[in-house]
Amino acid sequence: MTMFQPADNLRSRTFLGLLVAQFLAAFNDQAIHASSMFFAINTNALSKDTAISLMPILFYAPWALFCTLAGYLADRYSKWNSLVFWKFAEIAITAIALLGFWLGRHDVSFGPYLVLSTVFLMGTHSAFFVPAKYGAMPEILQPHMLSRGNGLLESLSFLAVILGTVLGGVLSQIFRQEEYYIGLILVGLAVIGALASLLIRRMPAANPNRPFPPYLYQPLWQSIRTLLRSRPLALAVLGIAFFTFIVAFMRSTMYMHGQTRVPPWDEGKTSEVVGMVALGIGLGSPLVGFLSGGKVELGMVPIGALGMIAATLIAACALDHLSALVVCITAIGFFTGFYIVPLFTLLQHRAAKTNKGDAIATSNFINVTGAIIASVLFYLLVSAAHLCGITPRVGPAAQLEGELVEDPEYEEGKPVRIVLQVEGRKRVIQAQANGRRARAIDVETELIDLFSGGLKAGDQVVDRSYRLASVTYHRIRRADQEPKPFYDESGLPRLLFFGAASLTLLTLLLLWRQMPDLFLRTLIWLRTQPRYRLEIEGLNHLPEKGPTVVATNARGLEACLHVVSATDRATQFLLIEEAPLGGTTVGWLRLAARWSSLGRWLPGANGTDAQLLRRKIEHVLAHGSVVALTQDSGGMMERLLGELAVPVLPVWYEPAPRPERRRRRQRIYILAGHLLPAGSTLAEVEREWQRLAAEMKQRAVHGGPLRHIEFVEHG
Repeated sequence: MTMFQPADNLRSRTFLGLLVAQFLAAFNDQAIHASSMFFAINTNALSKDTAISLMPILFYAPWALFCTLAGYLADRYSKWNSLVFWKFAEIAITAIALLGFWLGRHDVSFGPYLVLSTVFLMGTHSAFFVPAKYGAMPEILQPHMLSRGNGLLESLSFLAVILGTVLGGVLSQIFRQEEYYIGLILVGLAVIGALASLLIRRMPAANPNRPFPPYLYQPLWQSIRTLLRSRPLALAVLGIAFFTFIVAFMRSTMYMHGQTRVPPWDEGKTSEVVGMVALGIGLGSPLVGFLSGGKVELGMVPIGALGMIAATLIAACALDHLSALVVCITAIGFFTGFYIVPLFTLLQHRAAKTNKGDAIATSNFINVTGAIIASVLFYLLVSAAHLCGITPRVGPAAQLEGELVEDPEYEEGKPVRIVLQVEGRKRVIQAQANGRRARAIDVETELIDLFSGGLKAGDQVVDRSYRLASVTYHRIRRADQEPKPFYDESGLPRLLFFGAASLTLLTLLLLWRQMPDLFLRTLIWLRTQPRYRLEIEGLNHLPEKGPTVVATNARGLEACLHVVSATDRATQFLLIEEAPLGGTTVGWLRLAARWSSLGRWLPGANGTDAQLLRRKIEHVLAHGSVVALTQDSGGMMERLLGELAVPVLPVWYEPAPRPERRRRRQRIYILAGHLLPAGSTLAEVEREWQRLAAEMKQRAVHGGPLRHIEFVEHG
């Protein structure tokens, strides 16, 4: 039996099977989410506000409840088990939805609640499927293909989110009163996805001897501590958590903005505008995978964050212009792809092979926490705006009390017609979308109305009307309920957009603090991308925490920067004065490199400078950081290696001959060796360099990832 090996291209059967299975799973997630919500509203099982609030809770609760178990199963057994099992379980879940749709239209009261239960079940499906999916990526693809694979995976996932969200609502309209057709479609797609999952080849278990935890949530806290103690993993997890946070925050902001328009947007229009974020991510993610050049390119994170900030600020100024707003929302999603893909790749690449499922399940738990914090923060900011007068309170223009003559009429979950009996006269309140005489109707509900079905004929109600600009808002409540205050929130979404931009900037600064050379990596990428193609291998030997010396044969500023960009930890290097700081390296990059380096040393200078640099190096290492030392003629590396009691990672740097065609990029090969123990000498480092050089030449002869190298001998 052939041992499972990661593929070196994106055309492998396993990767294609995963793409199709994931696409259909993400589509069904969102389609069930949307269609269940509209079904519950249209059958009066839940009020509109309750249904909208309940759906995220039902879907994301399993992510928190089952995160530990999902991580354990993904690591203890082959990830193939989770991927295939949950795709076939999806067939059963969609069959339950089909049964609920059918019962709900045949006078069986629990039919809508059966459909709602499938939202929780699909959340459970995702809670187990996602850790196996992302954890399997490093086992399915070679490291140099991981960024491209993640870009394509994220692109198709968000495309599925858009289609599922939109078509879930569209199908609810098309098959009104015949929703079981939606169930049939979902079952059919689940069957196709399950068959596609069979294309995935069985991969070995990452940690087959892992015991079941005696306390179910104990591994969660241990995993959180492990992730946060590792600088690369902390960078990835916190960055991804902010992505989840900002998506939830912006979605709430856009729904508020839609409700303050004249006339107010319906849920369909708001969802279409919000969906442009997913479209942008779908466009940006594969581009990021291509531009990453086969490595974890953290230099793209600041580009993504700064692009998100700029697009959000422009969107705040363009809220009254729908076309410009849609462009800005799409741009936010596009730059989000630059931000999120490198972080997902870093998490997959850096998490221990035996605990990748645990790491990703823990990341999902932190993401759910981020989404909850976003909802809480949004509520607190809106409440603060009400208290501070930023959103002025509006008094009622008129108030009527009477009896409902008939059940309220709803369209797409919103009340559109109310008929009251007031002092013996029938009064009809009809929603209108006319911009000059627009009228909106809202039904105020209480927690007790959760499963009551809302207002019904014969109820005593109060109609309070409010006037804002050219829109009249009618708020209907039961006569025995206290009225809820009404605020003019038309100016608040703009402030929330500015707040989202500020939060993104704050997060970028926190990530910069976590990795001080983050912006330098962006400058290196801008310089390297059009000229060089870096082929990197073995840098996962760099410890994820603790002081380390990277000893490289690279010479010159540009070569040093290439080595720095290949690492996934903040790395400060020692510039050698005799090395060419000019040449073809642009001035702004030289200035940034000098600012980010430990300092410059002139071989043969007096001992004072050498002692000063040594104290700087010891200070950096004492804080658990990485120092890069380059080959030099003055003996500085030899002297420091003999004195610094920290592990040493030898890194061989090999540029291929420049291509004959000017437009083709020059290949640079960076290969890391085995981590040497503290106290290793320069001679031991040089022997490891020689071994790495010989290994690369052997691969060039016998084929492999580096088979096209034409080596240049270095003196």
